[in-house]
Amino acid sequence: MRTGGNERVDEAGRSALGRLGVLPMAGALMLLGVAAVIDVQAWLTEPPLGPDYIGPEPSFRDALIPISGLLACTAGLFALPPRAPVRRVELIAPLAPAAVLATTLVLATGDLGAYGYSLGMGELLGIFLAVTAAASRGSRLSLAVMAAAVAAVFLTVPLRSLGWGFSESGWLLFVAMALFTPGLYIRWRDHERTWRVEEIRREERLALARDLHDVVAHQVSGIVVQVQALRYIADRDPERVAAALPDIERAGSSALAAMRRMVGALREEDEPAPLDPHDLPSSLYSLESPGDVGRPRVEVDADGGAAHLPSEASAAVLRMAQEGVTNARRHARGATRVLVRLRTGGGRAVLEVRDNGRGAGAVHAGEGGYGLIGMAERVRLLGGEFEAGPAPDGSGWLVRAELPAEPVEDGGAR
Repeated sequence: MRTGGNERVDEAGRSALGRLGVLPMAGALMLLGVAAVIDVQAWLTEPPLGPDYIGPEPSFRDALIPISGLLACTAGLFALPPRAPVRRVELIAPLAPAAVLATTLVLATGDLGAYGYSLGMGELLGIFLAVTAAASRGSRLSLAVMAAAVAAVFLTVPLRSLGWGFSESGWLLFVAMALFTPGLYIRWRDHERTWRVEEIRREERLALARDLHDVVAHQVSGIVVQVQALRYIADRDPERVAAALPDIERAGSSALAAMRRMVGALREEDEPAPLDPHDLPSSLYSLESPGDVGRPRVEVDADGGAAHLPSEASAAVLRMAQEGVTNARRHARGATRVLVRLRTGGGRAVLEVRDNGRGAGAVHAGEGGYGLIGMAERVRLLGGEFEAGPAPDGSGWLVRAELPAEPVEDGGAR
C-alpha cells in the first residue's frame, strides 16, 4: 500500500500519544496550573518602586504576559488530544506562537527599563504543547508554518527582554528548535509502528493467498474428479448423474464463497469495496465523499441514461470511475476536488474523471501506470476510445473514456 511521506496516525489506539491514555492531557493541565500560579504571582507582585528601580514602569502591559500565556496554553490544549482532528491541530496550533508574538510586539512599544519583560511560563508551555501537537501529527506544510512562527517568537525576544541581544540569535534558535524534539520523536514512533503493522498485514495477506490456493484448488479438484467420473456413466446411468449434480453445485458454490471471503480479506484498506454494476447510478453516487486535509472531495454528475446502459458498459464505467477516483486521491498533489461525470446519448457513454491537482502527468503515472493501462485496455476491448493526461485548460488531470453503449429497456437482460 502506498503511504505518503507525511502520513499521520489519527487513531488514538495507534498513536504514541494515544497509547498513553489520559496522561498527556493530565500532565499538561498540571503544568498549566503551575505556570498560571507563577505568571499571576509575578503579575500581582508589586515591584520595588523607588530611585533604584530600573525595571519597566507598571502599566497594563504587566497583565499581557499572563493573558498571552493563557491564550497560548488554550491553543496548545485544544491541539494536543490524540483524537483531535488533524485539521484542528493545523489551524489551532499556530495560534499559540502567534499570541506570544503579538504580545512581544505590544510590549516593545512601551518603556522596557533596564531589562524589559521575559517570556512567561504560560507562554513557553503553550508554545511547547502546540509544537508537540503539530510536530507529531501535522502535515509538512503546517510543520513548516509552525517552525517559522516559533522561530519568529524567539528571534524577537530581544524586543521585549533587554537581557537578550540579537547576537544570541543562534542560542535562541537552538532553544526554539529543541521544542520540536518530543513531537518529532512521537511522529517517528508512529511511523515506525505503522510500518510494522503494514509488514504484519502483508505477511497475513500472503498467508491468506496461500490458503486461497489450497482451499479452492482442493474443492475445484474434487469437482473436476466428479465430472470426469460422471462422463463415463452418463450414458449408462443418467439418474446417477442427475443425483450428483446438486453435490457438484454445492461444491462450486462453496469454492466461490471461500474465494470471495479471502479476496475480501486481501483487499487493501483504501481499496474500494466491490459495487454493483447493475445499479450503476447508485454505485457511482456511492463514490462521493467529503474532503478532508490532504484528501479531495469527490463529486459525481451522471445523467438519466446511466440506468439504461448494457451490463458490459456499466461494469466498465464503474470500474474506471473507481480507478480514476483512487488514482486522484493517491497521486494528485494539492487536489481539493475530483469530479466524476457520465454522459450518455447517441449510443455512446462518455465518462470523465477530473481533478484540480498540480503536476499532472508524472504524478498519475506512479506505480508504473498500470491502472491507466488497465483502463485503456478495457476500453479498447469494448471498442471505445480512451485518453488520460493533463486537462486541456491545464488545471489538473483528466481521464476520459468513450464507450459504445446502446441503451437497454428496464426489462431487458442485464
